[in-house]
Amino acid sequence: MKKLKGTSVAPGISRGTVCLYLGERERTLPHYLISSGQIPKELERLQRALKAAGKRMEEMVQAARRQLDKEASEIFNAHLSIITDRELFRKISQLIRRRRVNAEHAVNDAFEDYIKKYENKELHFRELIHDFADVRNHILGAFNGETGKFKCPIGEREPVIVAAERLTPSMVSNISRENVLAFVTKQGGFTSHATILARSYGVPVIFGIDVENNLDCGMKAIVDGSLGEVIVSPDRKTGEYYSRKVGKREKRKSFCDLKKELSARTGSGRRIKLKLNVNTPEELEYAKELSYDGIGLLRTEFLFRGEEVPSEEEQYLLYRAILQGEAGRPVAVRLLDIGRDKLPSYFKLPDQNGLDLGLRGAMAVETFPEIYLTQAKALLRANLGSNLQLLYPMVSDLEDLKTFRGILLKAKKALRKEHVRFNSGDIKEGLMIETPSAVMMAEELLKEVDFVNIGSNDLLQYTIAASRDNLLAENRYHILHPALVKQLEIIARAGKRVKKEVCLCGEIASFEEFYPLLLGIGLRSFSVAVPKLSDIKCELLHLGLSLGKGQVKDFYKVKSKEEIDKYFRA
Repeated sequence: MKKLKGTSVAPGISRGTVCLYLGERERTLPHYLISSGQIPKELERLQRALKAAGKRMEEMVQAARRQLDKEASEIFNAHLSIITDRELFRKISQLIRRRRVNAEHAVNDAFEDYIKKYENKELHFRELIHDFADVRNHILGAFNGETGKFKCPIGEREPVIVAAERLTPSMVSNISRENVLAFVTKQGGFTSHATILARSYGVPVIFGIDVENNLDCGMKAIVDGSLGEVIVSPDRKTGEYYSRKVGKREKRKSFCDLKKELSARTGSGRRIKLKLNVNTPEELEYAKELSYDGIGLLRTEFLFRGEEVPSEEEQYLLYRAILQGEAGRPVAVRLLDIGRDKLPSYFKLPDQNGLDLGLRGAMAVETFPEIYLTQAKALLRANLGSNLQLLYPMVSDLEDLKTFRGILLKAKKALRKEHVRFNSGDIKEGLMIETPSAVMMAEELLKEVDFVNIGSNDLLQYTIAASRDNLLAENRYHILHPALVKQLEIIARAGKRVKKEVCLCGEIASFEEFYPLLLGIGLRSFSVAVPKLSDIKCELLHLGLSLGKGQVKDFYKVKSKEEIDKYFRA
């Protein structure tokens, strides 16, 4: 059994056989030089291929109107306009003449130029490369009458887990909806046209999976779209667990659908705050139909992954759009949380020992004050609707909190000096509890801020002294280690004593089966990934609060990882 971790863009669970889907690009591309006398023939071949590709795309437009929806037909219409664009024909023709290469190779080179231009654009525009790749494959397939196809024949006759290098609109539309259990790809995006179409199929969709090196036709797999996991060759225990999980989901789905517009509550009526973790703004496109209590964690690292530090204006415009889009709901924006595993190239670490744990929290602020000052100024300016909540990462004690407040004070002074208007009166402050030291200081820290978020991923790794991506540790320690649960209970009790909100936003909040225990130790606020929200709400609806201390005591009696697994799968 092997677990592959990717990024989910559509929830759900599917089990079945893997079948690889090959696009034209993944087959052998003819590449040869031609003489000047052969140029007219290649130009003629190019014209025929473009005409054939255009005709096929027109058919797809009509089919989309009949079988899918208006948005799908508009996507294929856009592809058709690329194929019929005279500028495209001119560019490919020039490559044939100048380089004296065959038409197929010239088509590929022309589209590679388009793709490279968009690779460094902002996320939404960068995802257009999937559309260019799709159109390219259509044209290449038109030279020999082929389009993408399954590597093995099983995909043509029965439902399969479709695995491919990338998800494209034509790939989605070429496969009968009845024959798709899930889509698993290496390349993809939250807002790409292909993803929009794939989500309409109502099946799990995961990208970021190394398909070529891990999946092949005929393999048995489970695709958990809620967790972003593909489990290859599941063992008997895992198979039985997912059988029960799927059966339970099917029974509950109709009941939960009737109540999806309501706020999150347990079956006994206890109100629970359920918020969203957001990695990129594009994820919010999928939250439009959901009922949630705000953004519990907006990570800002995506802004800092380029080759240059994002400007104050660039950050301001993006933060403002998100805050306005969430009008009436709180948005907890976490200041940049850097570490060795996610350090942009323009951050130059000081030359010293002892940085094996990364340069996090207040230490990062003190090392790169200008970057944090710029971010704080942008956030203050963006807070037009007074729904901004500032979230300070990796706070271990009151001195760390003082450092963050110092940079916020400097930002306010700088804006006043520049005569820039901003609204700071209603900003709530919160901090991330991610270290055992912060747990032991929980009550003191809570008295100083409006709320805290628990980052259970980091808290676990610092508790067991093993990196979260250490496979040896993953096999040895349970994600819900009893020592971690006891710390969560300490924080929840501290929050209750001082009457401040404690929100769990780590990975353990994504597991429905953990909620009886999490509620039992006193947690009442959670922040989860967008694809998990509906599952968690449904789970809560089926929980009565017979979540007494006895249940928590029973959990604390477990002695091993295997016993914890048995406790939750009983």
